[in-house]
Amino acid sequence: MVEENLSNSPTGDTADLPPKDIEEIPPNTKVGSGDGVPIADVIPTATADQRKTRDIHDEPHPHFKWHAEVRVDGHDVFQGIVKDISMKGLNLVLDHNLQNSKLVKLHIHIPPADISSPHHVLEVSGKITSTVFDSAEEAFRSSISFIQFTLDSDQTYLQSLLS
Repeated sequence: MVEENLSNSPTGDTADLPPKDIEEIPPNTKVGSGDGVPIADVIPTATADQRKTRDIHDEPHPHFKWHAEVRVDGHDVFQGIVKDISMKGLNLVLDHNLQNSKLVKLHIHIPPADISSPHHVLEVSGKITSTVFDSAEEAFRSSISFIQFTLDSDQTYLQSLLS
């Protein structure tokens, strides 16, 4: 036989006590901390690398599909496609994961405006800032910050293309 609980004990569905007054919370205070810690003290700040990455994307960076060769450690050469580029760096899609590499040498092949002209090849040294797998491209996407152009004329040429 099953016994029913017929007592009038509170179940939590109804309030037995009148509601408390809501206490005013000082502005810029982390709610629920109980110790009144200002929000500025608990919000993480960007690291230097995160600020650099943000700086790269603050510039205009048009999207292209330029061929690029990446030389890693002075001997391994990988083929990739430039997805977007600025004066500070680029995003490169390639089949090889460059996550463990730090510095690279890039040869970026820029197609000519006139078909009868040869490709212009920019030569630049760079530092890999991040590498992720891009499922849309089914390849790795590496963000590379430019360190130094081999020729000053290459830097000027890229600037003229981006403006």
